[in-house]
Amino acid sequence: MASIGGYGSGKTLGVCAMGNLLSYSIPGNMGIILRKSLPKLHDSTERIFLECLERLQDATGIGVQFREMRDGFPHRIIYENGSEVLFRPTEDLGRFLGPQYGWFYLNEAQEEPEKTFKDLSGRLRLPLAVPYLHGYLDSNPPHKTHWIARTFPNEGTWTKEFTIDGREIKVPFEMQRSSTKGNPFLDPGYVASLMATHDPTEVKRIIEGFYGFEYKGRPVYPQFSFEKHVGDPELKKMTLIRVWDFGFHNPACTWHQMFRCKEGQVHWTILHELLLHELTAEQFALSMDPVTGHPRGVLHETKRLWPDFPYTLVQDGGDAAGAQVTDKGPGPIIRLARPRDQGGFNLHFKYRKFPDIDPGLDLVRRCLTTRCKCGYYLLTIHRRCQAVIEGLAGGYHYGEPRSGHEIKPKPVKDGYYDNPLDTVRYAGELFYRPAMRKEESLEELEQPAAWNPRQESAGADPWAWMERLRG
Repeated sequence: MASIGGYGSGKTLGVCAMGNLLSYSIPGNMGIILRKSLPKLHDSTERIFLECLERLQDATGIGVQFREMRDGFPHRIIYENGSEVLFRPTEDLGRFLGPQYGWFYLNEAQEEPEKTFKDLSGRLRLPLAVPYLHGYLDSNPPHKTHWIARTFPNEGTWTKEFTIDGREIKVPFEMQRSSTKGNPFLDPGYVASLMATHDPTEVKRIIEGFYGFEYKGRPVYPQFSFEKHVGDPELKKMTLIRVWDFGFHNPACTWHQMFRCKEGQVHWTILHELLLHELTAEQFALSMDPVTGHPRGVLHETKRLWPDFPYTLVQDGGDAAGAQVTDKGPGPIIRLARPRDQGGFNLHFKYRKFPDIDPGLDLVRRCLTTRCKCGYYLLTIHRRCQAVIEGLAGGYHYGEPRSGHEIKPKPVKDGYYDNPLDTVRYAGELFYRPAMRKEESLEELEQPAAWNPRQESAGADPWAWMERLRG
């Protein structure tokens, strides 16, 4: 189980109380509590555990012995029922991974490599506690690409199923999220001071307890502002643009519209985003989630959000790399363009090569900088596009210079923000720039009835094939 929460949200208290309960309730249980170093272990984690133990003793009268005293703190506690709890730093993990444990607690796990968590999980096998084995970790919310976010991606409970010698084994997982605002013992002034000294993205992470981002380096888009560029733009009855970035590990897609305002300026709105993981291009387009059994993917998202939007008013775009044929076979753009009876989705992409990314970056910057006479900036992002917003706010950034010889820095390829922000740049180059330069390109986006590359047969439901997938 992972307890992820904002500063001072009470994560440690809950896990320490559970550790005491497991040791008290299961005679002979063996638990271990770990943190990066002994000073950190003493200053917060063990103090709270001892306070919980004192309350347990007051309520039950159970006796304990304190052993291995150092700096005024015990590093081994023996309960009168034979249970033990050890306190150890992770700096020399191999020294104490021999025993079998009934439970472990890894405090501030974002400080640790994933190997620490895996090694501890491998020791969670104490026979006396087999029905009640528990592994706990807590942390302030790390970066969205951190191993904790990959292992515990969503709040709630779920299981992973395995077949061992013909038996179906279910391994339960749980992630609990807590907010600083939910701690009744904190002065509201503390929360207010955090909100006053951090931007909205940081507040979402350090107060609300959501995974976020931290970066070292210069943001690619310092012109971005939550107040200026984030809102609730509505879908208009004109071309809806989907721009894809393919990649098995982290495919991304963003939805856009471009139109002329009453002042004659071409505006650009980003309406939605989708980021998934470990999927082929076909699966990213449309597939069934193996855990929930529900449909997922770009095509499903389009229908889910805008069920009555005409399918023929959707246009797709991407990088020309997706249309190449390599030794691995045709690229994703080619495969997705195949007819449905050949495993494709009959999608027709607009694409081109982008040998130099700087013109596209400059175009996005210009749209973020320019405020139209109508009162809006040229680029507006819907507030539900969290990855795009966080990327614009600094998640998409230049790395720190490695030497004084770097002439042209490049944005960091972090495997998370770079993909959706690449789709934004593609959208600018493929659709927005032509719309600014050529009247007919803008008319195509504003009056799309003239082009109809995917006209379905008369009277047919263009989404019926999605329903057949469910069956």
